[in-house]
Amino acid sequence: MKIIVSDFDLTFFTDEYLENIRLINNFVAKGNMFVIATGRNITHLKKDIRGFNINYEYLICNDGGIIFDKNDNIIYRKDIDQDIVEPIFNILNSDNNIKVTYIDDTINYITDIKSKANTIIGSYINKELASNTLSKIEKEYTKIRGYLSDNWINITDISVDKASGIKYLQNYLNINPDNIYTIGDNINDIEMLNEYHGYLIESDLNLICGEGVIKSFKDLINIINESNND
Repeated sequence: MKIIVSDFDLTFFTDEYLENIRLINNFVAKGNMFVIATGRNITHLKKDIRGFNINYEYLICNDGGIIFDKNDNIIYRKDIDQDIVEPIFNILNSDNNIKVTYIDDTINYITDIKSKANTIIGSYINKELASNTLSKIEKEYTKIRGYLSDNWINITDISVDKASGIKYLQNYLNINPDNIYTIGDNINDIEMLNEYHGYLIESDLNLICGEGVIKSFKDLINIINESNND
């Protein structure tokens, strides 16, 4: 059995979305497994996967902060230490470069600082200023990690990334890591691309990671099919 763990936006969810679904459903029908790994929470993800009959087995959401099975049961969750949620939220919320700050409780984006925070996110205006803010937060609060996506500062527990989510599933299901293939296009995919058979979707980002650069999700299917024929 082979396992594909795919980023969602601009990797699986592209202009070829329906074709990618067809490809992955055929892949699963042959006895393989498909897992989505995304920075989105499950509510935000479900709006674009509901009704499409995608044969996934697990959803790694919030960059690895929470994992759901195909029936939406939580099998793993790692929140930010509750003691530091409020001060981090307040730093972002009082920053003039941050337009809006949310706590992601894994289902909703909220502003209740007493809620459990799986992630904390802030929509920035200037990327350089946001990078400086994030560096200061990471220096002061060593139990978290963060990165900048196109419009957001994203903060999770320090142990959380997509690779750690896959590692949990690997142990949970007793999977040989050599059978795990990953594909993504952005900075939050680097760890999983380097940890497993990783393939980077071609983009404008100057990233060097994984085993190679490919143009589409279909290319990964072809790579796996060729390996099976060796």
